[in-house]
Amino acid sequence: MNDVARHPVPRAATAGEYVALLRGVRLRSGLTYREIARRASAAGHWLPPSTLATMLGRTTLPRERTVVALLTACGTSAGEIERWVGTQREIEARLTEQARGNGAARIDEATPGGPSPAAEPDPTDRPPTEARRTARSTRRLRLGALALLGVLSVGASAALLPRAARWLGRTAPRPPAGRRCCGRTPVARPASASNR
Repeated sequence: MNDVARHPVPRAATAGEYVALLRGVRLRSGLTYREIARRASAAGHWLPPSTLATMLGRTTLPRERTVVALLTACGTSAGEIERWVGTQREIEARLTEQARGNGAARIDEATPGGPSPAAEPDPTDRPPTEARRTARSTRRLRLGALALLGVLSVGASAALLPRAARWLGRTAPRPPAGRRCCGRTPVARPASASNR
C-alpha cells in the first residue's frame, strides 16, 4: 500500500471534517497515542498523548505544529504534509473571513447609514477561542483573588488571635512554683555550672 492510499490528500470544507480526516489518519496508522507521541518525539516534534487525544476529540482546527507532528509520526510524506497544512490554512482563512463578514453585517443592519464611528464592538463577534480565553482569564483572576483573600484572613487571624486573648484577659494563669500542673508534679532540676 503506497503512502497516498494510506493518507489521502485532505478535502475538507469545515474544521470538523478536517479533524475527522486526521482521526482517520491515526486509525489507519494503527498506532496508539503513546506510540505516536514517541515517534513524534523521535522526529523532533513535541506531541504528548493528552494533546493528541484532545486535538482529535474536538471539532475545532488544531494548531499547525500538532498536525505536522501527528502526520510525521504516522509516516506521511513531506509533500502531503504541505497539502494538509495548506488545507488547514484555507479553512482557517474561510473561518476568519466569515467571522469578519458576520460582524460587519450585524453593524450595518443595526445602523442603516452604515457603521457609526462610536459603535462599540459586539462581544459575540469575537471568535469562540478568544471568548473562551477571556472567560478563562476572568475565572483565574477571581480564583486568585479568592485565594489571596483566604490567605490574608488566615494570616490576620493568626496574628490577631493571641493579642485579642491577652486583651480580653483570657490567658491561662501559670501555676505557682512547686505546685502540681496538669496532674504532674514538677521535677526539681539540678542547677547547672553556669548558674552557680
